Amino acid sequence: MRKTVLVTIRGTRTSELGEQETIELITKASLYKKKSSFYIVYSESEISGLAGTTTYLKAEPSRVTLKRMGTSELKQVFEEGIHHEANYVTPFGSMWVGVLPWKVEVDLTEVGGSINLEYELELCHQKIGYNQLSITVQEV
Repeated sequence: MRKTVLVTIRGTRTSELGEQETIELITKASLYKKKSSFYIVYSESEISGLAGTTTYLKAEPSRVTLKRMGTSELKQVFEEGIHHEANYVTPFGSMWVGVLPWKVEVDLTEVGGSINLEYELELCHQKIGYNQLSITVQEV
């Protein structure tokens, strides 16, 4: 089963000073299931600043893995209470990115659903704020 879906990605970042910034992206993606995991695959656009990059999301019942390949490369894992670090390679250089999720919710079926992540974000081993990422998947 592989189908085209509409994905809405809404990210909110709250800095250490309490300043909030929200970004929303709506795009078409592929959704498929392999064993007990769902996969969402979409091409990034100029709006996200990642043109030339393909994003793969692997959603398991208690873990989400984000993988980017192309002009930018990253493999980041989100598991509640587990600190994960990854090397984020961009056209401008690479840096270490760390996440410490306290909320990882996956509610996906063959017809859509949602992924909700809340986590502390680190850049080069320095905490830079808190993020909320909401991904909604619906049939086209």
